Amino acid sequence: MKTSTISLLCAASLLAGCATTSDPAASSPGLAASSAQHDACNAAELKGQLAEAELACTRALDSAIKAGAKDELLSQRQYNLGRVKRLLGKHVEAEALYKQALATEEAALPRSDARIGRRLVELASALSAQGKWQEGAAYLERSLPVLHKLPDTSRAYAAEVLQQYAKQLQGGAQAALGRRFMETAAILK
Repeated sequence: MKTSTISLLCAASLLAGCATTSDPAASSPGLAASSAQHDACNAAELKGQLAEAELACTRALDSAIKAGAKDELLSQRQYNLGRVKRLLGKHVEAEALYKQALATEEAALPRSDARIGRRLVELASALSAQGKWQEGAAYLERSLPVLHKLPDTSRAYAAEVLQQYAKQLQGGAQAALGRRFMETAAILK
């Protein structure tokens, strides 16, 4: 199954991972606007209205930045916009946003291994869509120790990405890593 097909099948289930742990609307009007735009982004994505979702996610991220949101919220907004860009086939833009989200999440306190793992898997997916298998394999390998911490729906998506990489790496210099990916995918399912 191709990455784009998998992405569309998993988009609704991954939206569950988009929820933030605190109510940003309670902090400031700018964060309230970001929260409303985030909700509009998710609603549009669930309806398959990806252009509308892209616009709402862009606004949600911009509002969060202007409001001085904490790293956790910024990472979530970057991740959400990256996911929508990937679903639209804008893989270079998605890659940049996933890298930003990963860096932001890794700097956040408290750190969340599950969120870091999800960002690593999404980044690997965006890189594979560009034919950047070697670079993506390095990010995917970094995700291996934390994949068991993902929720079930995210674990299923991670397993699909791992299988794609395993198939791509078999017979080459990274065949052993490909086998590790396949073994991990079997455990995650």
